[in-house]
Amino acid sequence: MTKTGYALLASLFVGSVPGAAQPLVNAVTPLVTVGLQVGTDIGGAIPFPLKYLPAIYNPYPHLNLSLGGTVGTAIVRSWSLYAGVVYKTISINADARVKNQKFQDKESVQYFTGSAYMQQRFTLLEMPLYAMYHFDNGHDRVLGGLYYARTLEGIFHIEPRKGFIASRPDTFEAEIPADMEVMRFDSSLDTWNAGLLVGYERQLFTRVCIGLRVSCGFKDIFKRHNAYFDYSMLHARGSVVLSYDLAHFPLKACRVR
Repeated sequence: MTKTGYALLASLFVGSVPGAAQPLVNAVTPLVTVGLQVGTDIGGAIPFPLKYLPAIYNPYPHLNLSLGGTVGTAIVRSWSLYAGVVYKTISINADARVKNQKFQDKESVQYFTGSAYMQQRFTLLEMPLYAMYHFDNGHDRVLGGLYYARTLEGIFHIEPRKGFIASRPDTFEAEIPADMEVMRFDSSLDTWNAGLLVGYERQLFTRVCIGLRVSCGFKDIFKRHNAYFDYSMLHARGSVVLSYDLAHFPLKACRVR
């Protein structure tokens, strides 16, 4: 048998032994992935601590389309790192029954008890950064990371509709007038926010995935030193995302151990 024949026979034998060809299987080519995503968000700013959330609270979320792009790369086996930019609008209205709701401005402090109508709307440019774990089945993934967001436009209005006001809690001084003005806090909203992000994705088709994400801010939506409320207001929302991988760019081959 020639040397070529011996070499071919040896390669077939090595390939037939379990585990012998593992280094060849694990020689992978990391990819840089560029993709698009569309989705929608449900949520808004909520009181924290949660004990300040009204006992009667009826939210009416508005679904708005979000649009963004992502860039990802493999870092180690089963793990990848992603960064993105997403333009989105989160909008929600709500009816609530509040008790001793504090409102403080430069001139006075008042406590309101009764029913109120709230309107929130935030247009954001969100920049998430997260790690993603890919399960061995090739379809399911989980992710976790952080996000930073710039508030391009913010609306936060409260309209008292029925109840009474006082200068101290648990006291009655006067019923609210029928023509009481809407309380507008737009100018007190801060221009940036940041928080945590977790989620799950599943591959539907080649290059197409659907995902669920939950994010929670750890910074008050209002500027520092505001004295309107006795608590913080934090962003909390859930997102449904449909993503499409536009292109894959291979990098230099490496060996995953």
